[in-house]
Amino acid sequence: MSSTDNQDDENRLKQLGYKQELYRALDAFANFGVAFTILSEPMSVLPLIYMGLGAGGPQGMLVTWPIVSLFSAFVAASMSEIVSSYPTSGGLYYWSASLAGPTWAPFASYMTGYFNFLGLAGLCSGTAFAFGQFFVNCFIAQENPLFEQGTWTSKVITLFAAVSGLAFSGYLASFGSKAINVMGKACFWLNAVGLAVIVLSVYFTSPTKIPAGELFSTWSNLSGFPDAWAATISVLLACLTYTGYDSAAHLAEETKNPAVQGPRSIGYAIIGTFISGYFALFFILSTIDPAIYSEIYENGSYGLMTIFLNSVGLNAAVVFNVLLMLLAISNMFGLLMTHARMAFAFSRDGALPGSAWLHSLSGNQVPVRATIAIVVIDAVILIPSLHSNTMYAAINSFGIIGIYLSYLFPIILRVIRNDKFPKGPFNLGSYGVPVGIVSILFLCFASIALVLPTVYTDPNEYVLADNVTLDRDAYTEAYLVNFNWAPVVVAAVYILSSFSWFISARKWFKGPPIDTQTKWDKAAEVSDI
Repeated sequence: MSSTDNQDDENRLKQLGYKQELYRALDAFANFGVAFTILSEPMSVLPLIYMGLGAGGPQGMLVTWPIVSLFSAFVAASMSEIVSSYPTSGGLYYWSASLAGPTWAPFASYMTGYFNFLGLAGLCSGTAFAFGQFFVNCFIAQENPLFEQGTWTSKVITLFAAVSGLAFSGYLASFGSKAINVMGKACFWLNAVGLAVIVLSVYFTSPTKIPAGELFSTWSNLSGFPDAWAATISVLLACLTYTGYDSAAHLAEETKNPAVQGPRSIGYAIIGTFISGYFALFFILSTIDPAIYSEIYENGSYGLMTIFLNSVGLNAAVVFNVLLMLLAISNMFGLLMTHARMAFAFSRDGALPGSAWLHSLSGNQVPVRATIAIVVIDAVILIPSLHSNTMYAAINSFGIIGIYLSYLFPIILRVIRNDKFPKGPFNLGSYGVPVGIVSILFLCFASIALVLPTVYTDPNEYVLADNVTLDRDAYTEAYLVNFNWAPVVVAAVYILSSFSWFISARKWFKGPPIDTQTKWDKAAEVSDI
């Protein structure tokens, strides 16, 4: 890209109300590589496959994957045309401000920003927990393990490993844009090749080969809930995967020609994830004997290790867990880098506590302070995992809900204020509103589905010696262990942010600067994607 093109990007950013502060060094492949890495099946499909086996089984997973993929493509298309119009690191909260109009811009951007912040924190914390679990699994699987699954020792070590993984990923995310340009590409290849190695090794080594026809007809419901309920929560696997591609927007101020490359990155990441995810699901599920579904489901986050042990043996299973740890590092690197840019932009407009301190760049023009703050926040979120192993699913659930709500707000505003929406180089034309409506309906459904309980606590299993009287203490303890805390966290963020807005923020937060001038060359209004 020429210096003239870079100047055009800086001029467009100036039109959006900001000066160029971050170093613009990411090319198209690096931006795509980060988005693809965040849409990481090894950090979603594989760790949560136990939940899929217990809520729908192979039939549920193989049917919901293409359905969720299709609707996610609608959301991605809506997001793509908005990022093409507003290519700034503020991303979603800036979009809400510009689309809401001057009167509602501060409130819309404030709420969108905090849900986006919550969502990114949840996703990264969930990945960190998976990293810790992969580390612990290597020890639990030994013939003479030092500790057992679910013990206090295993939980503490999982937490320590998770925080260590976060810290190391934060260190990688503090490198300058030139280094990140290389690492973004490396992350893509690491995830693509790593997933293929694990899945194909398991498939060709396993003595079990379930035919495709049988997979599509095998329903499994071990959740204790009715089948309709199990079918609804089976979308978690795919929904968790299709989140975080707003990274293409948050990296806009470091990407060359972001109005075009941002939409491309989102689109290619969605397509690549659909293909690789379906490939991974089919080959892994075909190696699992239905007789051990219950064992895998009961093992929870250790269930993936059970699959490895039954197919490739102990040594290879340990190697695969080490490889998964590397993939988790790459995923956290992408999420932390994305979240740091979002926090930098949000603090640039004064929305976060300590904004003056957070809105700072290191010598290599990277928001290191924001990165450190986010690592600390993500580590704190992990502490409740000491209470329950089901917290992994809960952390991921509130991460997805936060992300989906932050996607929902600007898309609703784009549909409502269609006549005020400026078209960028990529746009859907007359399809923009109908695609947006489909996106809104899907995001609403998914957000509701993800607050549903995922584990049923049967009161009949907690009765006293007379087999009639409920042991309330034991039942309450078990219920709280299995409880899906995601809706509580999301509701708390909504209540606190709303309270903060009406009590204080509305008096001083004016929102980001509204787009002062939207000029596009007529020839660029037709997408070349």
